[in-house]
Amino acid sequence: MLRALTSWRIFGVALVLSVLAVAALAVSLERKTHDAALEQVVADAELISELLLEPVLPAPGSAGVDLAPEARRALDAGVERLRSEGRLIGLQVWHPDGHLVYSDQRNVGPLSAAERTGLVEVLHGQPVVEFEREEGRDEATATVLVAPQAAGGPSGLVAEVLLPEDALATSLTTTAHNLYGGAAFLALVLAAAGIGARRRVLRREQEALHDALTGLGNRAMLTRAGTAALSGARRRGGPRDVALLLLDLDGFKTVNDTLGHAVGDELLVQVAAALRSAVRPDDVVVRLGGDEFAVLVTDPAPAGLELRRAEAIVAALSRPFTVERVTLEVGVSIGVAVAGVGGDFDVLLRQADVAMYQAKRSGGGARRYDFADDPHDAQMLGLLSELRHAIDVGQLRLHYQPKASLREGRTVGFEALVRWEHPERGLLPPGAFVPMAERTALLRPLTTWVLRQAVHQCAAWRALGWDVDVAVNIAPPTLLEPGFPEQVVDLLAEAELPGTALELEITETAVMVDPVRAAETLRRLQTMGISVSIDDFGAGYTSLSYLKTLPVRSLKIDRGFVTHLMTCEKDEAVARSVVGLGHDLGLTVVAEGVESSDVRQRLTEMGCDEMQGYLLSRPMPAEDVQPWLLRQQLEPRDAARRVPAGP
Repeated sequence: MLRALTSWRIFGVALVLSVLAVAALAVSLERKTHDAALEQVVADAELISELLLEPVLPAPGSAGVDLAPEARRALDAGVERLRSEGRLIGLQVWHPDGHLVYSDQRNVGPLSAAERTGLVEVLHGQPVVEFEREEGRDEATATVLVAPQAAGGPSGLVAEVLLPEDALATSLTTTAHNLYGGAAFLALVLAAAGIGARRRVLRREQEALHDALTGLGNRAMLTRAGTAALSGARRRGGPRDVALLLLDLDGFKTVNDTLGHAVGDELLVQVAAALRSAVRPDDVVVRLGGDEFAVLVTDPAPAGLELRRAEAIVAALSRPFTVERVTLEVGVSIGVAVAGVGGDFDVLLRQADVAMYQAKRSGGGARRYDFADDPHDAQMLGLLSELRHAIDVGQLRLHYQPKASLREGRTVGFEALVRWEHPERGLLPPGAFVPMAERTALLRPLTTWVLRQAVHQCAAWRALGWDVDVAVNIAPPTLLEPGFPEQVVDLLAEAELPGTALELEITETAVMVDPVRAAETLRRLQTMGISVSIDDFGAGYTSLSYLKTLPVRSLKIDRGFVTHLMTCEKDEAVARSVVGLGHDLGLTVVAEGVESSDVRQRLTEMGCDEMQGYLLSRPMPAEDVQPWLLRQQLEPRDAARRVPAGP
């Protein structure tokens, strides 16, 4: 940052070419474009001030204005960096008495009388604007001389001038505030282009910032637009005014490999057009490369608009595309991230990428960024540390939700569900911490703790005469972990519980991550008497031909189909199909999420075997299970008595 001066000792002049601003103004003079151009100008000024002026300024009270060797080297490096970025044409720093302190060019002549007068005027608070155009050239420069003002006041005027050859002049001005009160602010000399130069700038801009195939912007444009949008949002005090949607086409590689790159390219062109039509004109749409696209939303208010935008994109890309008389269908996975306070654009891009990966893992569609899905998020890292401590000190709890036979009404077992009794956040559900544990080394101790507690509790109930089983959810990485079946056997032996009293619930995704290894693990568990259930069946993508070979005992209908069973014919059809499929394969079918007597009755009519849900009971602590069983008018060892549904 700049150091405050006790006196005005240094006056700077720089030549800056703001390519983005010039190109934007040449294309449109609409108010929003003006604002964007001015934001870029101010951003350039702040950057140059920070990188170049600090080593130039002498310490307060020091004698002379000549640069120390290290300061000159730092200044040379800064000039070279900005010149390579296309922002800086040249830099000169003058003392008010006309002494040249620094120049990146040789043979700089002395100041003219008019220039000396300008320095004096600007030091007295009068900005001086000069325009110069060399004969026979259509480039021109507008020189703006500024001086530092009192602390907190404006540093001076930053102006950008376009002078087309038809003499239609457009002038944009804005006030640039100093970064620290009293600090010298870099005076800018901004390039002004005539029509010939403007065409060259536009051509370079098109090539540098656009994708040649689709005509959309490219990664460079996204980075530039995203950085400018975040900078503007922070100045307005609302960083959450910026959202990023990251898209990846599902199935495009198959099209490319099967039908060739020409068809793939034409498909990308059509996808780009559909994407552009699905968003607002103000949204920035780019192709990042391959089959990845992005949409920058600069005003997602009201809350949730970015998700509705993502849903519109999913709908637009779900329609068939026709390329060379071939009808093609592709899906899309979209990661959505909303800018937070203090994050830069790289953070926003990474968060959108994390969300997109989660969307793809879930089978496509849109997914909003959740720090729990991000192993590199600072908040998540802190929560992981707390979770590790929670396992060690006993802050975790198991709650149990009963399952009952639909035909007989008897309680057949309980599903163990982990909770975290957080000292500050209260009782946290598994969704608040289990997903992040699944992506770290904490999964193993967490799984071991849950299994140990569940089998010991089930053994305790059985010792009291309650003939019930216990079910535990197993994450995909655990299922594929070498030695997992032996670990389960050791825990059962430790609790003196037979393997037939334990059921492990796995998802379809867990099976299909590595079908061969998963099937081998399931067979080993089966030989030990341990049963396996496929959880949330219907929400994943298990191959039916493969399902019939798996040694599983039951299927659990995904609660999403059960919840709307009475109001959605399609959900009812899916549930009925799962029941029929399960019975054809000799499996028990369980419906979870049962919350009404009507749904229970409909499931019974379908022939569903077991139910689980709030109609029967909410998950309860272990100490509440026996009183609950007694309220159902059951006696120990009485497994044939019916269990009335109710909380």
